[in-house]
Amino acid sequence: MSTASAYGRKHAAALPALRRFVAFIVFLAGAIGLSAPSAFAHATLEQASPAQDAKLASAPEAVELLFNERLDGTGYSLRVLDDASKSVTDAEPERFEQGRGLRLSLPKLEEGHYTVSYSVISADGHPVSGAYVFTVGNPPAATTSDRLDPHAQVGHDGHGEHMLGDRAFVLYATRIAYYAGLLLTAGLALWSLSRGASPVVRERREAALGFMGKFALCATLAYVVLHVSELAQGEPMSEWGRILIQTTIGRLYLAELLLAIAATLLRSLGAYARLFWAAAALFAEAWSGHAAAFSPIGYSVGLDFVHLLGAALWGGGLALLILVWSKERTEAGRFALLFSKWALLSFVALWITGTLSVLKYLPTLSYLLYTSWGKWLIAKTALSALVVIAAFLIRLRLRKGNLPGGGLLKLDIGLFGAIVLCVGILTYQNPLPSNAPLHYHEMGEEMHLTLRIAPNAPGENAFTLKIWLPEELGLPKQALLRLMPEGRDDVGAIDVPLEAYEDEELDDFAGYEKATYRAQGSYLPFAGKWKAQVRVTDSESNELVRETEFRIY
Repeated sequence: MSTASAYGRKHAAALPALRRFVAFIVFLAGAIGLSAPSAFAHATLEQASPAQDAKLASAPEAVELLFNERLDGTGYSLRVLDDASKSVTDAEPERFEQGRGLRLSLPKLEEGHYTVSYSVISADGHPVSGAYVFTVGNPPAATTSDRLDPHAQVGHDGHGEHMLGDRAFVLYATRIAYYAGLLLTAGLALWSLSRGASPVVRERREAALGFMGKFALCATLAYVVLHVSELAQGEPMSEWGRILIQTTIGRLYLAELLLAIAATLLRSLGAYARLFWAAAALFAEAWSGHAAAFSPIGYSVGLDFVHLLGAALWGGGLALLILVWSKERTEAGRFALLFSKWALLSFVALWITGTLSVLKYLPTLSYLLYTSWGKWLIAKTALSALVVIAAFLIRLRLRKGNLPGGGLLKLDIGLFGAIVLCVGILTYQNPLPSNAPLHYHEMGEEMHLTLRIAPNAPGENAFTLKIWLPEELGLPKQALLRLMPEGRDDVGAIDVPLEAYEDEELDDFAGYEKATYRAQGSYLPFAGKWKAQVRVTDSESNELVRETEFRIY
């Protein structure tokens, strides 16, 4: 027998044993897979507390997420964001239920919409992330441009951006005159508290106060009449009474008018009565401005009040310095030493309160570039920087024993006038860009798609999704709408729970079958740039993905 034939018989005898060994390995692998079906599956969220879309009467003490399997021991995160997209706590999440759950203790939450964002790693090393929203209490609507519109505040439709024209010119002119009268009159009243003022300073101050009281009355009267007329545009005269008596902004207009009448009597009042008038007039203006639309209202209105107080102290003192300088230069030098100290304090207060107010009004400083309000504020800031330079040069002359130069004083008063002009314009502008409903429509051979979001603002929104697929494919197996904040890797995607509904709109396309879905809820919890992703699975299990980007303010 040859060696080759002997090898062949031996090899053939070994084949059944090899087959049995391979079969055993396959059986063993199958048994392991059946005995531990979740070992190689991705982790999925089984339970959440508070649950998605939950509306809670009181704040929860913690957020708890429970997954279907044990999570990887590292690389997990759990965060809760408020409606300004800021984390409500720096605490670290704790694990429970043998590593299947995450718990994050929470501080006392105020009323509002809160976003839970999580990121975990499943047992097979696959990252899983997501986000959802719950609500505490009955939070007010987010502060958007609509809430800052005076027309909306009195129950009328807003008239949009105020374009340049004869009517707009008169409106802005009266606002500028009103602010000039308010700040200078209040400032002169505040300088009445200065003890030891020389006869020249007192004489010029009283004369200026008498004139400015009358000017403030005329300017305020024109301001109130024209602005109430603007608010009641197209309405009967009876609407004037309702606005002035039944609305907050109307009652503030009445208060400002009454205070302007009292301004004509300031010369006959003592220093503390003048102080009370100045405080009341500045507070009424602070309460009637943009600050009253932001929460907490005490903080925002308080900032505006201190800002106006600093502006009045600086403006009134500067006007008084010019008047004294025009009559007696030596006395002007003495008063300038006192004024420069208070002017410095005023400007520190103006810069601090102005900065804090802007940070309160706007989510980010980039919003300054989106509106006319922001651009006028930038101009005002630039003028304020020039004021600081002029004040430095004046104080430098004073420290050398020289009188303040007439050119520098005129420059300073000119800059004050320019700043008042900016204020008169920007206070009638809207600090926040206006939101518009999203209407995204895309045509294609594979699919037509329409997505609508209204009002497309932070908080509660209505979502409508329409999908047209070729008739041979029929209705989609599944349609998903996912919302993702752009530039926020720390926040997971929010899935909008869509429900099918019967659509009555006549928007059919020949050769296509339509499916319609909608949802209502707070799935856009904070302002920013967002991406809407629509994922459609057709009857043949093909997935079609469409995306669009949009911004809400």
